[in-house]
Amino acid sequence: MSHTQSIPLRHGLLFFFEEDVNGHQDRATQPPILLPQVQEDSPSPASRGALYPFYTPSDPLVLDEQVLVSPAHPLEWRRRSQQARMLMQHFRVPLPEQPEGFPMKRILDLAIDPNGEWLRHLAARAPKAECIGLTSQEITARQTAFFAAVQGCHHVSTQICSLTRPLLFPAESMDLINGHFLHAILPEYAWPLLLEDCFRLLRPGGVLRLLECVQGKSTSAAAGTLCATYRQQMDRLRAAARPSAPGTQTIRSARPERLPIRMEKTGFVAIKQQESLLDFSARTPFHSTLREQADDFFQLLEPFCTPHACSRETYQQVYHEMQLELLEPTFRGYWHLCTTWGYKPSRHILRPIPSMHVEQPFPQVLYTCSLPCSLFIEQEETQAHGNEQRREMTTPAPTN
Repeated sequence: MSHTQSIPLRHGLLFFFEEDVNGHQDRATQPPILLPQVQEDSPSPASRGALYPFYTPSDPLVLDEQVLVSPAHPLEWRRRSQQARMLMQHFRVPLPEQPEGFPMKRILDLAIDPNGEWLRHLAARAPKAECIGLTSQEITARQTAFFAAVQGCHHVSTQICSLTRPLLFPAESMDLINGHFLHAILPEYAWPLLLEDCFRLLRPGGVLRLLECVQGKSTSAAAGTLCATYRQQMDRLRAAARPSAPGTQTIRSARPERLPIRMEKTGFVAIKQQESLLDFSARTPFHSTLREQADDFFQLLEPFCTPHACSRETYQQVYHEMQLELLEPTFRGYWHLCTTWGYKPSRHILRPIPSMHVEQPFPQVLYTCSLPCSLFIEQEETQAHGNEQRREMTTPAPTN
């Protein structure tokens, strides 16, 4: 039995994902192939206004200990540098959700961008705060230190440290811990350890702030095909690394939308979220920047996708189709950004009572359902009918 998924491209071209699920053994090792088929009189996706999945800065580039894209690759360096400058132009300030007079004496940036863009902007606005940036690349640390010195921010320092290991700082020594798109570089198993480490490092009342991209959408069907190829390959490797029971699927628990739940389990309180829409449609200020980032991203992922998901020729054909669609005047694209922050409990910000948590030993339907269950209604009617019969039997008959 085979499953076929199709995504229409411009000029009536369709690309199909075809995978044989219950095929013979000799076909089991063959990858799904993108088969181009021509359909006439098919309107373009842009004219229909359809939106397809698009690359996001939170797409994972690591799987356990396997690194899919090297951070030192020139294209990855350029992509992350452009991304950091674009975000600063989009938000205008390093901490748009925090009040202006938020007290900060020591700040930790968990994974600085290649030039330390966000950390240096924050240091310029907080000249009395000690700003520390972490990175796993020595060249990134030197580059950030150089630009900070040129900018005159002598209270900026960098340390080479992996986020998969404990952070070597004293407990309760930070006022603010920041992270941008950590889902792209942090393995799934390391998330609970990192959150617990951040909770340990923060002073009472300190803030953990995490920015992630929940989803990306665009009118480019070819970009949607490339995203489907990449995510299909990620699911295969994840399922192979963590085999589950027959008939079930391996569930990815580390997702950007699950951050509030993870932070609450760690102990953070007063957790809030702020959403933002970054528009990179045609004729917008960020269109050319996002077009270059998408080109770099899918070019970096070609060695990862082509050996198993499709042939190199097919991948290149869809890649060039995406480049053309991103240049169309009707192109539309969006990133749904979400900033999540929470506080370490203090005298002013208390930890909630455990019994108030959602996770209780009682079934959730007992306290969330607003309408009575039909079984309960039937039991109540039976009980009321029995009470009425007993009342009639015990009530003496009226005498004339």
